[in-house]
Amino acid sequence: MPKTRKIGICHLVQSLGVGGAEILLLHYIKALDHSEFEHFVYCFESTGPIQAEIEKLGVDVKIGPRRASIKRPLAFFLSIIGIFSDLKKYIKKKKIRVIQAHMGHANQLGTIFGKILRIPTFPTVHNTMAFVDRRKKTDIRVHLKKFGDEIIYRMADKVIAVSDEVKQIVQTNYHLNSSDVFVLKNGIIAEFDNIGPVDIETELSVPGAKKKLIAVGSLTYQKAFEVLIKAAGDLVEKGHNDLLVLIVGEGEERPQLENLISDLGLRKWVHLLGLRNDVLGLLKTSDVFIMPSRYEGLSIAMIEAMACGLPIIASDAPGLNSTIQHNHNGLLFAVENHRALSDCITRVLTDSILCQELATAAKDYFRKEFDLSRNIDPFCALIKESVRQG
Repeated sequence: MPKTRKIGICHLVQSLGVGGAEILLLHYIKALDHSEFEHFVYCFESTGPIQAEIEKLGVDVKIGPRRASIKRPLAFFLSIIGIFSDLKKYIKKKKIRVIQAHMGHANQLGTIFGKILRIPTFPTVHNTMAFVDRRKKTDIRVHLKKFGDEIIYRMADKVIAVSDEVKQIVQTNYHLNSSDVFVLKNGIIAEFDNIGPVDIETELSVPGAKKKLIAVGSLTYQKAFEVLIKAAGDLVEKGHNDLLVLIVGEGEERPQLENLISDLGLRKWVHLLGLRNDVLGLLKTSDVFIMPSRYEGLSIAMIEAMACGLPIIASDAPGLNSTIQHNHNGLLFAVENHRALSDCITRVLTDSILCQELATAAKDYFRKEFDLSRNIDPFCALIKESVRQG
């Protein structure tokens, strides 16, 4: 019996940093059966630590030409032609039959290129605020992007949304039918039973038993880590001197966060750890996971924390309040309200029964909702059907 040809999938991304979408890509590759699918990653803006993690799986990663800024129209246009030419050669060489794009520019370019090359393409929307543009309304790029998205997302074979909430936003924004948007829930492949806790007290020279609060994400406006820092200040003022607050990630707001930590006199208690390759170990050594974001898609870091059996405290924000059920699998606090957050932290740290109940419910919720080894099956079927029809 002849061997069945694997389906080649090109995962088109603009970055291989350590954001949620990039980490989710890594888990997609793990979850999609390698006996049926052959994976390729094409990145056109900036590489990062996830490249090495993907290559460890035996997946080819191609770093293509960079996309120029639209502020320089001629350079932008020429860079798009360069990316398309390079990607076309790569797709032909690797015999790729499907494109899955991830976020922003990759979704736009991937959908256009897929139509030109007659390859089924699935742009993936990872965030409830993916279509919010914070630039001034007088900036012509705002209108060009909105106009482009109006056309592009209707061209896609299917738009992939990481949650029902994101699906509703995509449908509303671009007047798509329910059948045009496919929900592939965020999730992970939980392969970390052999990962142990990190001795972070020794590393930071803060000996002694500490209650460790951990938050993970890019140091950006979205993640609102200043809310956690201010909450830590409240807790220390109230006598919680046994705290250790760990913030894992990097981003443009690091200087402001460092200044806030210094101004509040919290250097002993709050630590910005930067990018780490032992996040799971840090989760396993922590007591509580904090998600103070202003908005989310469906946080991979929070899902990892659930899988590790940590109690979750999250803001009552889009993308979080649809996952966390207050007083059941976590606690919710008002967005940007650091005093409400400090109250939630106090509840968890002083009520061991509540802490255990939240942790158990979070782990159970992960098994039910976010085990990607099961959630990936409908997407596999969608890919196979699109290839047959193509």
